[in-house]
Amino acid sequence: MNDPLENLNNLSYEQKTEQLDLILTKLDNSSIPIDELAVNVKTGANLIKELSKKLQNVETEIMDVFKEIEESRK
Repeated sequence: MNDPLENLNNLSYEQKTEQLDLILTKLDNSSIPIDELAVNVKTGANLIKELSKKLQNVETEIMDVFKEIEESRK
């Protein structure tokens, strides 16, 4: 059986947010069968970690660019 978390690695940031939104909607509507609940919660948690890490990386890159600009003005 395929690991659903493994398939997420190839998704873009936007696709991951869409996937997370879908999971959250299903959880809100209680439309996830109990047999799939744990997998969906794990997938959602993994998506949150990956999205947060990506945001932190982008923030660091942007801050580095601004530092370079500041340093070039000196």
